[in-house]
Order: sequence, then C-alpha cells, then structure tokens
Amino acid sequence: MDIQRIMRIMDASSGTRRIIERSLHEIDRRALNAMVLVKRHGNKLASYGVVAQAFREQAVHLKNAAAPLQQSVAPLVRVQMRVLQHARFTEVFRRTAELANANRHSSAFLSQAEAIWRRNTETEEAEGIAILRRLLETVTRLQEGITEQEYVVTNGRIEAALSEQSGAPLMRVSHEMGLAVAKVRDAIWRYRSELEEVLHESGAGI
Repeated sequence: MDIQRIMRIMDASSGTRRIIERSLHEIDRRALNAMVLVKRHGNKLASYGVVAQAFREQAVHLKNAAAPLQQSVAPLVRVQMRVLQHARFTEVFRRTAELANANRHSSAFLSQAEAIWRRNTETEEAEGIAILRRLLETVTRLQEGITEQEYVVTNGRIEAALSEQSGAPLMRVSHEMGLAVAKVRDAIWRYRSELEEVLHESGAGI
C-alpha cells in the first residue's frame, strides 16, 4: 500500500459513514411518521406498527455496525506511516552497504540492519492488510443488515397493500424508507469495491 491508497480509504470511509448516518436518520424519521399514522388508526394498522418498529431497531443496529468503518482508519494511517518510515531506513542502509561494497569495505552490520528494517516493513504491511480485511468483514456485516432491512421494506409494502383506509400513505412511507435503504446499500457496495481494489493493488488478493 502507499499513502495515496490510504487517503482513498479515508475519503471513502468518511463519505460512506456520512451517507449511512443521513440515510438512517431518514429511515428513523419515516418510521416515526408511520408509527404516528398507525397510532391514529388504532388496531387496524397494528401489523404495520410492528414493521415500523422493526425499521427503527434495524436502523440502530446498522448505525452501530457502521462505527468501525471510521474507527479503523486511524490505525491504518499509523501503520502506513510506519511502513514509509521503515522503508526509508531500509533504503538508507541498502545504499550505505552498496557504497561500502563499492569501496571494498564490506560491513555485515549494514546488511543485517537493512534486513531488519525490511522485515519491519513487511510486518507493518501485513498489519495494514489485516486491518483492510477486518474492514471488509465489517462491510459484510453491514450488507447482511441491509438485506434484513430490505426484507422489512418488503413486509411494509405488503402490510400497506393490505390496509384499506390508509394503504396509500403507508405505501408512500414504505417507498421512501426503501429509497433510504437503497442509498445505504449502494454506498456500502461502493465502499466495498474501494477496499477490494486497494487490496488487489497491494497484491493481497481478496
């Protein structure tokens, strides 16, 4: 990895988190509106009230699941800065050893120092890859949560269709919540693609 790739991850993490927070706030607001409508009509819309509550609970779950997206960025940046530092030391000792050899002053110390710093660099790079893989695991959990939220959207549309007097308002609410869920789904897919691309460019595979 290089610093440009890490900056891409930082930007993608921040942007994805903002989209998720805005969309989940919208989901919560729509669910509250639906619950007010349900309360207004009493037992006739009780089934939709269960759907609206499930929407709110799932939104909280997704928000909590998204927290590691940003939390993992700082450790990733610190690892990358150490990689750059260790790589710089490796290059210094390599050049010094080459100069010593050119002047027929071979130094085992210089060669050993170069090898140590190279191993340190490789260790830090491996840690960076591990952080990226943990981020991918977080994204996978988010995608599973989105699938569950989309299932709730479907249930909401079914319940709205079965509601004779308030079907149209509930259908509109379900549609708007579905759009908010789709925003989160698309943002997460884009973020996953960014992570997978960085891993691929780093030669780590997926």
